[in-house]
Amino acid sequence: MTRATMHYAECEAQDRRLIPPLCGGKYPLPPERCRSIGEASGRILNMGKNAAAMNMAVDEAILLAQKEHPNPTLRFYAWASPAFSFGYFQDIASEVDVAACRTDGIELVKRMTGGGTVVHGWDLTYTLILPRSAGEMNVSDAYQRIGACLVKAFKRLGIAAQCYGTAACARYADAQNICLTNPAEHDVMYGGKKLAGVSVRRNRSGMMFQGYISLDMPPSFILASVSKRPDVQHKLREKSTAINTEGRFVTRDALIRAICETFELGIAFKIITPQSGAIANNSGELLPAERARAKILAKTKYATAAWNF
Repeated sequence: MTRATMHYAECEAQDRRLIPPLCGGKYPLPPERCRSIGEASGRILNMGKNAAAMNMAVDEAILLAQKEHPNPTLRFYAWASPAFSFGYFQDIASEVDVAACRTDGIELVKRMTGGGTVVHGWDLTYTLILPRSAGEMNVSDAYQRIGACLVKAFKRLGIAAQCYGTAACARYADAQNICLTNPAEHDVMYGGKKLAGVSVRRNRSGMMFQGYISLDMPPSFILASVSKRPDVQHKLREKSTAINTEGRFVTRDALIRAICETFELGIAFKIITPQSGAIANNSGELLPAERARAKILAKTKYATAAWNF
């Protein structure tokens, strides 16, 4: 067992914040929030742990299904081992020491979406996938709405978070694209540090927003592996934060519940606001076709050197 997987297993044994390894379990919502809005009523998926390649493959499989079978999906998931995910335009080999990461048991995978390097295994990862529609929001407005909803969720948990503004962006510009330390407009901040971020991919099938929320702080040796550069490693230690700091303890399930209670993206996305309903959880599992396609994508795309390097 590698150092990273040993630490990951120890953290998992200390508490029960990681959900059971079941693929496609429902996350219960109050009955009054489970009203359908027609054929595209949507679903919430609270999924278990998977390898990095499979996590990315499931997201793409759901996205590809949106064109023929519109089904707005809010998905929460976990990672079978520590992992770094990279934005579509990043060169993984220039960002990290690939051999050292493999020795330490850190999986490396490239996302369809943009953005920078994200550390997984100590975060809550979510993906919002939506069908295209004539009245959909533009990407910037969607980012703003997602950030505002997360801020509401955090405030319910006693965390005084706020959305990041355009004027402050220049202060955080960095030569290396590390998502934890480089906030973008509408990312969620706490105490001047980035707490949550999101990236997007839009195509003819639909819109996909892949996001993370820092729940626990990764160990220092994990943060040191995110970059080859000592100055960036130092910045990560200084600028990173998580919900469970300053003596605070929020479980993964409590965070998911708070997000589900505040998430709203408007009827333009065929997702009703909390005042009139929400994504219905009438279909809380992957469809057989989505599951089959995800297995193929994981093997032929996301686990390959051709895609990642």
